[in-house]
Amino acid sequence: MSRRHPLREGEVQVISVTPVSRGVLRPSLVTATTIALIVVGSSHYYLVHRFEGWLTLILVVPVVLVTLTRMWRWRSHKVHVTNDRVIIEGGVLRHQRTSVELRDVLATRVVQRLGERLTRRGFVFLETALGPMVVGQVRHPGALCRLIDAERAGAQSSSLPLDTVFTYEERDPFDLQIQPDEWQRRRYE
Repeated sequence: MSRRHPLREGEVQVISVTPVSRGVLRPSLVTATTIALIVVGSSHYYLVHRFEGWLTLILVVPVVLVTLTRMWRWRSHKVHVTNDRVIIEGGVLRHQRTSVELRDVLATRVVQRLGERLTRRGFVFLETALGPMVVGQVRHPGALCRLIDAERAGAQSSSLPLDTVFTYEERDPFDLQIQPDEWQRRRYE
């Protein structure tokens, strides 16, 4: 968890997850392909070899900048699960932070398509009284939901102090007396 957002007193961080990268693969592949084409083209064509530096500057640098900004945006998003709440934070220039108390979570839900099931990825939703809240697309979404549900169950069961002692005092069976109702007693007096 970042230093500017400390945990509450008595709160323990259970897990911190980075969501699945989105929009990073294609710019990375375009960058690698463009560099490979410039290197191969410079060995075959004199004109490409002569302007290799300019071609790299014009064709590769913008794609590298797009790749780096998308990686920065991806790495800035985190999902933190503590024993009291779920915190979703992220953002590059405008840092956003959303937290949901575990006692306010009614249920957890995973939405996956077939391709996402095969790659073990999916979107996690927290069902609250105000409506569903998207946690994001994560790896192993079922495991994250089970972890959140386990923390919810632990938070609900810990509302009673652990040193509470329950006793049962059994009454003496001969102590019970059957007394007639008040109106019947007046009638016989």
